[in-house]
Amino acid sequence: MPGAGGAAVTLNTHNLTESERAEVKAGRDLYHHNEFVSKQISIYRDLPYCWTKACQQFVTRELQNLTLPQISVIIIFNNEAWTPLLRSIHSVLERTDPSVLREVIVVDDKSSLVHLQAPLEKYFKKYSKVKIVRLPKRMGLINARMMGVRYATAPVLVFLDAHIECFKGWSESMLIRIARNPRAVVYPIIEGIDSESFQVSCTSSTMFFGTFEWKNLNFNWIKIPKREFQRRENEADSFRSPTMPGGLFAITKQFFEHLGTYDTEMLFWGGENIELSFKTWMCGGSLELDPCSHVGHVFRKGVAAHGSIHQTYLNSLRVAEVWMDDYKNYFYERSRYRIEKENTIDVADRQILRQNLDCKDFAWYLENIFPEKTIPSCVKYSGEESKFILHVPSHQCLDVVVNSSLIQLSDCADATSTQRWEMGLRRPDIKFPMPEHLKSSLPCLL
Repeated sequence: MPGAGGAAVTLNTHNLTESERAEVKAGRDLYHHNEFVSKQISIYRDLPYCWTKACQQFVTRELQNLTLPQISVIIIFNNEAWTPLLRSIHSVLERTDPSVLREVIVVDDKSSLVHLQAPLEKYFKKYSKVKIVRLPKRMGLINARMMGVRYATAPVLVFLDAHIECFKGWSESMLIRIARNPRAVVYPIIEGIDSESFQVSCTSSTMFFGTFEWKNLNFNWIKIPKREFQRRENEADSFRSPTMPGGLFAITKQFFEHLGTYDTEMLFWGGENIELSFKTWMCGGSLELDPCSHVGHVFRKGVAAHGSIHQTYLNSLRVAEVWMDDYKNYFYERSRYRIEKENTIDVADRQILRQNLDCKDFAWYLENIFPEKTIPSCVKYSGEESKFILHVPSHQCLDVVVNSSLIQLSDCADATSTQRWEMGLRRPDIKFPMPEHLKSSLPCLL
């Protein structure tokens, strides 16, 4: 079968008819992946176990002493292609222990495509564990997920995207960790499914976990530091991750509600994963990357949040105002999208939530959970004071060569972002010759 075991399916466009080439283009334009290829692959395609020997031993040992909690899987979709959606749901149904899987709640965030209406209802009518929830208007990922939570009846919630494929053994280790610690929020290794060939395979080793960007609070990946590898006693132990991408994770319903669920004043999606990451750590939980759980994900080309940069910024602004204390100023100083925050949001209820939960402060988070995170400005320079580095003899400014790591002197230009510099003290990887007795007090270039 094409694509079996995660193998790539490649197209020879020269062998396609004109109508088939048109179909390929239409699928790419509408779904941002090669739906023509996806339709060649079985919606039941088999994927292997990704467990290492250590993971196999860990799961086998723990299952002798634990009863795993049941899960409600929540999947949100809007105008999703037929085959990736069905493959997502079938991978959950086929690769989750039936005694553990209570239900798959599929929330339609106001899709308009015909195949997602009556045909979808008819297809899943015979699957008693699949519940389709229709929203009367477009609500966006955050609030659509909250609707799924409302229908969920299992003690553990598992959020998944609508273009994923679960590998064999995807759920056991995550649920073991949650059974051990009900305040653990666990996310899997995310294996990229190629958007053209739909090839996917197991990652042999885990090298990256989550970080965030000061300029927009967006999620990004960072190499896992040596101290985190040293903390773990076994290859099957989870990694303590500062943040998570947010598309795929498991959490007990009780702890999710204890944390105040999502901030439902956020718009569509973006920022909700960072908020949940921060408050999980700051309010008594742990955020764990599970090296024994693997889920494939189609990273579609050119897909952005429904809405605008303005809306995404407002979500990040809410995170900053509630959870980052004075560190929020680093976000405001660096954001490319600036608005008057005082006139845009009201986060009083979320600030009361944080106070009632007796959460730790953001400085604690940086010191104890993410000591590697570079603080953009450890000295009190901001704005125009630190904008340029002027070479006095030439009256030129230090400049970065575009698309390069090289620096040069250029005429100073106020609107040139390549001439903006900031000062920091927390970058041990960058060193400048200086007297030993001054190393603790002199800033270095970032």
